[in-house]
Amino acid sequence: MHFSSQGFLVNCHPERSEGSAVVRLVRIGLILMLITSAANTAGQERKEVCADCYDVYSAVLSQQYGSWFKQKEPVLIAGHTVLEPQHHQGCPTQGEQNSVVQQLLNKLLAEKQELRIAAKLRLPGPYKIFSGKTEIPENREPGLVFLSAVEFSEDRSKAIVLVGHVCGGLCGGGYVSILERRNGDWHKASEQINCGWIN
Repeated sequence: MHFSSQGFLVNCHPERSEGSAVVRLVRIGLILMLITSAANTAGQERKEVCADCYDVYSAVLSQQYGSWFKQKEPVLIAGHTVLEPQHHQGCPTQGEQNSVVQQLLNKLLAEKQELRIAAKLRLPGPYKIFSGKTEIPENREPGLVFLSAVEFSEDRSKAIVLVGHVCGGLCGGGYVSILERRNGDWHKASEQINCGWIN
């Protein structure tokens, strides 16, 4: 499977699409769209994500997806942030609704700018920042990893990020994660948003 990098598919209601051939075809089409952007934007310099964003990316990838980095081959990570084009509204939070978490989700869904991600991550294994086209072996997780922009609360004590991966037409998934800063480090927050997708 050939891949470049733009866009993202997030399904906050996976039960509505399971078994649907049409939805699977749409997913495959969106996956292929992900890959065409790098060639289209070659030569255009994107603004880089913030320094704190690398701390958030490193924390969420290490804490929640650490098994990806135990392989011998480096994990491919898209060299720019992806946008969430479906603009899901009302992804429910677990437990009581938290206005700060809802504000973070709204900021994430409203993001319009793709930002450059450099090789500044601190991860438990090898990785490679990918830009352009590549071939992704089918059904070999994680395949190609995508990150959204990081949105922070006003006091910068909480952050939200979407992490996803695609490893073939019916292989991949993604999830929105909330992190909170404790003792200077980022950790998974107790309150999470039930918003994601699985192929």
